[in-house]
Amino acid sequence: MNAVTKESQAAMQFAPAPADLPMVATSSASLILDSASMDSIMRLADIMAKGRSTIPEHLRGNAADCAAVVMQAVQWRMNPFAVAQKTHLVNGALGYEAQLVNAVIQSSGVAEDRFNYEWYGPWERIIGKTKVITVPAKADKKEYQFRVPDYGMEAEAGLGVRVSCTLKGESEPRVLDLLLVQASVRNSPLWASDPKQQLAYLAVKRWTRLHAPDVILGVYTPDELEEVNREIRDITPMAEHVTGTVPAPEAAPELIHEAQAAASKGVAAYQKFWSDTGAPNRKSLAAHHDGWKAAATAADQGRTIDAEPTAGTTKPLSADMQALLADLTADADAGADFFDEVWGRLSPATQDCLVNEYPKLKARAEAVGAGK
Repeated sequence: MNAVTKESQAAMQFAPAPADLPMVATSSASLILDSASMDSIMRLADIMAKGRSTIPEHLRGNAADCAAVVMQAVQWRMNPFAVAQKTHLVNGALGYEAQLVNAVIQSSGVAEDRFNYEWYGPWERIIGKTKVITVPAKADKKEYQFRVPDYGMEAEAGLGVRVSCTLKGESEPRVLDLLLVQASVRNSPLWASDPKQQLAYLAVKRWTRLHAPDVILGVYTPDELEEVNREIRDITPMAEHVTGTVPAPEAAPELIHEAQAAASKGVAAYQKFWSDTGAPNRKSLAAHHDGWKAAATAADQGRTIDAEPTAGTTKPLSADMQALLADLTADADAGADFFDEVWGRLSPATQDCLVNEYPKLKARAEAVGAGK
């Protein structure tokens, strides 16, 4: 057959230049200091920046970033447009897909052979165990779905991959072991559907950064950029100053007074207030929520204990259960998918205590989706 498959097409795009082509100086310094090379790079970058379907959105109209991609592609001896399609913008930095980085490493010429992979551990505990999460539409964003792992983190214990490769001029391969639990940033949905491949990609990158760092110096994948840029979050009340996050809007004095009055009447009254006040008000009152729940519980405990219910009547919820019910009511306002996720994390004993409240909570959650 003469048809060219997508796989072979991609291989041709990422393949190194043929050996019989004349070699040119492609180091960063050589390219920058050579005016003819820079003129050619900038002309191609200008053409690339005008593209629509041939380059990703974050490069359109941006000749400077396109020039950086072209220069990197020249150093790798690859098609600049193919390289551009494998870039992402992460926290303001340009990142390269793991597939591209691995192709660069494999074709760089620093290795005597190809990478060998040896997976170990009971991978059957997690392979194929995923569930679909639906994110409801918001503002200008459409509803979308993605897969997430459907297993406990303990299932990843002992799962790993061993990668080995021999550097040119050496007789013994250099080996690196990487456990799945060491992969702290997992932005791609492929971590759920194909974790073995993703871990292998990550292991090759770490092997290269350890044994041949010059090959991908200054080149990072999106997950590495996320790992570098993750903020260390403080759990003190001053967290917004440490992390730079935007604090919640301050609640109006009348709203605070209303919440305090409800808490003084007990858990049931505060639960009703919290459920009825609406999501924007709950956000502004979130910093005080735990304190008012405790005050409501104390108010109930300070009253005379009512007589035990007679046979055939429903036993009242404890103060703790009523406080939990208030939180679940707020969770139901976020929609059915989110509520089901929260409810599923409750213990069977807790679910039994709230079994009579579940139909109302479920109906409330489903009404959110019906109203959109």
